[in-house]
Amino acid sequence: MNQEFSLDSLKEAWKKQTAGKQYSSDEIFNMLKRKSMTSVKWIFIISVSELSLGVILYILTFSNFSISTYHHELMTEIGYWAIFYEVLTFLIYGVTSLFIYKFFKSYRKIKVQSSIKNLSEDIVSFRRVVNYFIYFNLIMFFVVMCFMIIAAATNTPSLAKIDWLSSTGIGVIAGLLFVILLCLGLFWLYYYLVYGTFQRRLKRNLRELDLLE
Repeated sequence: MNQEFSLDSLKEAWKKQTAGKQYSSDEIFNMLKRKSMTSVKWIFIISVSELSLGVILYILTFSNFSISTYHHELMTEIGYWAIFYEVLTFLIYGVTSLFIYKFFKSYRKIKVQSSIKNLSEDIVSFRRVVNYFIYFNLIMFFVVMCFMIIAAATNTPSLAKIDWLSSTGIGVIAGLLFVILLCLGLFWLYYYLVYGTFQRRLKRNLRELDLLE
């Protein structure tokens, strides 16, 4: 029952009917269903862990006196940018919580499915939600990076005096863009390796479910 079924093995099982243990369509369906549930569950667990880590770091920021004092001074220095920062922070936490809720609902929905068509539709829907989640996080990461740079540039005397159209200013801008793209690339790599692994497994399950129809 724990045997892994690849697309080729399923084709062979259905088209050639080789000798040995044969599995019914119901057995294969249940195997693919369990595999899909496992992938969905892990994505849910990882996303909850990420949110929990973010909340913990946020709480520690204000529970530590020295860090809290520095944070307050920084928010005071950047003025109206502080409001944007706070709104952005709560937006990220709120939308992330909404995605996690959708992941949990998808897991429960897949768990009770009994038809190939409905299971396939649920997997497609879940993979779409995960993609939206990844896009949202990448966009928010980019926005936060830009916010930090702009806030620093407008409130740091040495940076505020730079002529951004000069060769020095253009060099600084190029360097900052390189840092942003590098960090964004590393962030994307994390999602590709972690979330992408389970996304690819779900995609493989979809192909195998198509063979059962």
